[in-house]
Amino acid sequence: MKKSGKWKKYDGPSMEERVEKLVSILDEGVKNFTYSPEDYKALLEMKALMPNYSFRNLMVAKAQYPNASFIASFKHWNELGRKVKKGAKAINIFKPNFKKVEKKDDNGSSSEDYQLIGFGTVPVFAYEQTEGDSLPIDKVHIKLEGDCPEAREIIKCAETIALGDDCPVTYGDADGANGYYRPYTHEIVVSDTLSINHRCKTLVHELVHSRVHRYDTTSSSSEKEVVAEGSAFVVCSFFGLDTSDYSFRYVKSWKKNDDDSLVKYGSQISDISGKIINEFRALMESQEEHLQQTA
Repeated sequence: MKKSGKWKKYDGPSMEERVEKLVSILDEGVKNFTYSPEDYKALLEMKALMPNYSFRNLMVAKAQYPNASFIASFKHWNELGRKVKKGAKAINIFKPNFKKVEKKDDNGSSSEDYQLIGFGTVPVFAYEQTEGDSLPIDKVHIKLEGDCPEAREIIKCAETIALGDDCPVTYGDADGANGYYRPYTHEIVVSDTLSINHRCKTLVHELVHSRVHRYDTTSSSSEKEVVAEGSAFVVCSFFGLDTSDYSFRYVKSWKKNDDDSLVKYGSQISDISGKIINEFRALMESQEEHLQQTA
């Protein structure tokens, strides 16, 4: 498909057929993904170090800080040899409040018990908001390495598309994450510590969020992340950048049910990917025609 460093039209399967094939590859890759024994051990060790918060509190934390992987109190992070970064904003989660009450049994004997009277909030911080001693999770960090021309071409297209949507893209401190999209300011930030290939994948992931999830208040965090990463895999793979080493693991971590296929998200991923691919191809072909005219 690629010739002389530029993207060309070609005779072969249609864009729709290629997208459907890539979605199938994604589905199979996620279903068959397994952690290595070393990674699995590191995750178990990390979980053993962390407080056991309820699912509700984890979702509350994710709503305030979507990039959070593990959360704990300021004191707990200190005990683990890590300090909360200067300027980090606390994440508030719920804490049950109890009062001591006297309880009498049928024989008239009394005993003390505790009664739930409501909930308050307590501040916690995400692992990504801390720095200091290494923890088991550091062994599981996966990065896409490399700097290929395909990635640079995709980045140019993604930046142009975002700019046309008045969504600025900046590279810098992503607050401990690879990148993020901020709906209320409609902006994308990508970490400048990433390789070009990983920067490309992350930018497309956040571009999907900006196009699809800006006003979405009904989809769960897991659905948004599966759709964004799945679409990023399809778009990047379509143009020659294989992100499977990262994307299969990422989607697997966000899926609610390990036995569930991507059928629930497949049509949405196909639709979103197809639209972005068409926009990228139009840009690439326009640039190619411009170069030919000025040559």
